[in-house]
Amino acid sequence: MLNQERVCEMTKLAIFDRKEGRECKPMIQYFRTDYIGKELLKSFISGTIAFALIIGITGLYFMEDLLEQINSIDIRQMAIRLCICYGVCMAVYFAVTYIVYYIRYTKGRHKIKKYYLHLKKVNKIYHEEEEI
Repeated sequence: MLNQERVCEMTKLAIFDRKEGRECKPMIQYFRTDYIGKELLKSFISGTIAFALIIGITGLYFMEDLLEQINSIDIRQMAIRLCICYGVCMAVYFAVTYIVYYIRYTKGRHKIKKYYLHLKKVNKIYHEEEEI
């Protein structure tokens, strides 16, 4: 005979596995600091590439003006400004990345805890059925 409560709980577990299981898998595999650190490393690489592309495209757009003023440009001052701009951009990008992945990790852990509660409930039902 089928136990209705057990079927409902197992259905909830199957739905979680199919929909949200892949998203929450890193929350099981990593500690919070490791998970966020991994994402910050990815952000460093992608942010650096994006900044270089933006600077390159901007340089190409203003190429005519740059060539006209090439002798009067203070390269040291321009390099300092680029470094400061890069630092500010990366700081903002890191802050946003940290906040986003901190929230994702926290929500994912909450979902995993609910999943384990359903799993314990199914296990309890199995043990009750074995005793009968």
